[in-house]
Amino acid sequence: MRYLLVLLVALLCTLPATAQRAVRADLAFSPDGTLAATSTGTGTLLIWNADDWSLQRRYAGDGERLFGFAFSSDSRYVAFGSNGGRLAVMDLTTGTLVFDVQDRSGSVNVARFGSDGTTPDGLLFAAGEGRTLTSHAWRTGTPGRVYDLGRDTMPNGSPLIVEDFDVVPERGWLFVARFDGQARLMDIATGEVVHAWTAKLRPRDGQRNVKDVAVLPGGRTGFFAGVGGDVIAVDLDTGVRIDSVRVHPDFVSKLTSGPDGRLLAALDLDGNTTLLDPTAFGDPDGTPIVKQMTQTASFSSRRLLFAGEFRPGVDQFVTGGIRLPLIVWDTGSGARLRTVERLPEVAAADARE
Repeated sequence: MRYLLVLLVALLCTLPATAQRAVRADLAFSPDGTLAATSTGTGTLLIWNADDWSLQRRYAGDGERLFGFAFSSDSRYVAFGSNGGRLAVMDLTTGTLVFDVQDRSGSVNVARFGSDGTTPDGLLFAAGEGRTLTSHAWRTGTPGRVYDLGRDTMPNGSPLIVEDFDVVPERGWLFVARFDGQARLMDIATGEVVHAWTAKLRPRDGQRNVKDVAVLPGGRTGFFAGVGGDVIAVDLDTGVRIDSVRVHPDFVSKLTSGPDGRLLAALDLDGNTTLLDPTAFGDPDGTPIVKQMTQTASFSSRRLLFAGEFRPGVDQFVTGGIRLPLIVWDTGSGARLRTVERLPEVAAADARE
């Protein structure tokens, strides 16, 4: 499935800009909840006002597709990667790049800010294609550590892909989703593996790739999901598996936790967003599934639900994906609050810059 998805993304990215939906595959909110970052299939980073979804700023990626967005803790900077191995940070006040390096020869799928011991955002971490996860002291331009993930290829010989990781600042850890079927907890300071978990086998073909991870505030409980459709909860301190719940028969395309830790969301390729209660994992008398919000999507229709994030400070969850609009959901009622169907005209964006 992974290779079909990559081919599909490449085909969709050849569509004219006027035919693109509002988000290709990535979505992030600033910690203060005022801004959102999305991408398009034509390689443009879009910064939105999260209140009225007016476009505030756009940045073209010089022919590269951009993804892996992350905001700094003060909501002033946004980091991103590219399919060409680029890693950059933009100052949202000025629109200028304050950090821009070639991180690797393969794609940078995800970027995350982390503490360098003195400031909350002193380090910028990046991962994607290849066996390494890297860090950079981006304010000074100094290269940081290279974390060896242990193998360069998957069991079938194809390149190793890291599709997601979380920085756990409270504990000094990196929680990594590896597409070779493993979730791994690593020590930021030493690079040593603290714990590792293997995903469950999918019954029909025996695959068990890990697509996404999420960590609750406090850094003690983590979750991972991917091929097989199970969301698995683990104790990051002890390495014990707490519980798992099946949310889709085949594939979880995105897993994310709310900023306050009250809800967890799992997205699938059929257009479902399943909201989960993280505290209900391991409870024999309850179920983690709270509700499901559904939109029209499927692998066969080439409408794929890949992006979803909780907006900080309000009871909202926003989804998007390939050939899909942005939809703002009320997490309490499950109702649709707003739909952003298509990209604004370029002239409207340029007028705001």
